[in-house]
Amino acid sequence: MSRVKLTEYRAKKILLGDSYRGVSVRDGGNAKLPAGRWVAKVDQGVKKRMKQGLLAVDVDAKAAEKSFAAWRKKGFSQFLLEPLFPHKAEEEQYLSLERVREGIRILHARDGGIEIESHPEAVTSMLAASADDAEKVAQKTGIPAYFVRDLLQKFDEHFFAFLEINPLVVRRDTAIPLDAAVLVDSAGAFFTRSWGESDLVVAKAKHKAEENVAVLDATTPASLKLNVLNEEGSLFFLLSAGGGSIVIADQAQLSGYGKEIGNYGEYSGGPTREETQLYAREVIELLLASKQKKKALVIAGPVANFTDVKKTFSGIIDALAENSEKLRKQGIKVFVRRGGPNEKAGLKLMEEFLTKEGLLGSIYGSETVITQAVEDAIGFLKK
Repeated sequence: MSRVKLTEYRAKKILLGDSYRGVSVRDGGNAKLPAGRWVAKVDQGVKKRMKQGLLAVDVDAKAAEKSFAAWRKKGFSQFLLEPLFPHKAEEEQYLSLERVREGIRILHARDGGIEIESHPEAVTSMLAASADDAEKVAQKTGIPAYFVRDLLQKFDEHFFAFLEINPLVVRRDTAIPLDAAVLVDSAGAFFTRSWGESDLVVAKAKHKAEENVAVLDATTPASLKLNVLNEEGSLFFLLSAGGGSIVIADQAQLSGYGKEIGNYGEYSGGPTREETQLYAREVIELLLASKQKKKALVIAGPVANFTDVKKTFSGIIDALAENSEKLRKQGIKVFVRRGGPNEKAGLKLMEEFLTKEGLLGSIYGSETVITQAVEDAIGFLKK
C-alpha cells in the first residue's frame, strides 16, 4: 500500500499522548492562540521549514498569527504552535525509523539539526526486529531505553512506515522530540482509530496554472507537468522530456540562476498541437505576469523519439502568437534547442515566427549541445 504523511500534530499526539501541548491551527477553525512563548510552524509535510522561512521560534501569540498570515499568502493553510523548549544546538540529535524487509532500520546521529544531510558520515545504522531490541539500540545511541521501546511499539501499533525525529534532545533519562515527520501505511486507516483522513497532510494550495495543467494532463495520454517555482522569476521554461528537462534546469542552477527559474515541468509523450498550445499558454501567462524587467523563455529538450517537433512547435507558436505584442513590449526573447521527428521543419517554422515577431534570441537543432539555449538565455539576462 502507499505511504502517506501524517500531520506533525497528529504524529506527536500519538508519540507523546496527553503530555503533548501542541495546538493545531487550520484555516476555517476557531482555535484561540494562548499566551506564552511558542514555536510556530507550517504543518503540511514540508521539509527544511527553517531554511524556507516556514518556522518561527520564540514568538508570542500575536507574532505567531502574523507568521500564519504570511504563510497563508504562500498557499499554506495548516499550522502548528508548540511551547518553546530552550536548548543548545549541540544538544540536537537525529533519529529515524523505517520499516524494511528485515525489520525496522534505525538511523542515529549525535549531531542533528538542519545540517544533518551535510554530514552523512556521522549517521550510524542498526536494525531492530521488535521492541525487545530497545535495550540494544539504547546502548548504541545513548537514548533512554524506555523511549526507544515506546517508539518501536507505537511504530507497529499505529502502522508507521517511517518516522524521523530531528532534532531530538536527550537530557539524562528524558528524550524530547522537537520535530517529527511520520509516514503511515494507507491501509492502516482500516484498522486504527489513532489517525484518519483528517490527520493526513493537506498539500499546499496549487497555483491556478498548475491546476489547469493537471486537468489537461488528466485528459491526454501525453505527459504535461507544471510546477510554479517563482512567479517573479526572469527565466521561464517550455521543456520536453523528463530527463532532458532536468539537465537544462540543472544548468541554470549551476550558472547561478536557480532562484530566477519561474517554472519547471515538461511536455512529452506526443501531445497534439492543441494540447501543446494550451500547455504553452499557461507558461507564457506566467512569464508575462512576472514583474522582472528582463525576462527570457527557453524552449528546449533532447532529441525526441516520437514526439513530433513540427506539431508541438506549431502549438507553441499558436500560444506565442496570442501574446506576441505583449512579449515584444516587455522585451522578452526566446531561446530554442530541440531535436527529433520533423526537427528541421519545426525549427524552420519557429525561427521564421520568432524572427518576424522580433522575439528570436537563438535557435539550435540536435547538432548543438542540449544546454546551449539556456546558456544563451542567461547570457541575455546578464547583459
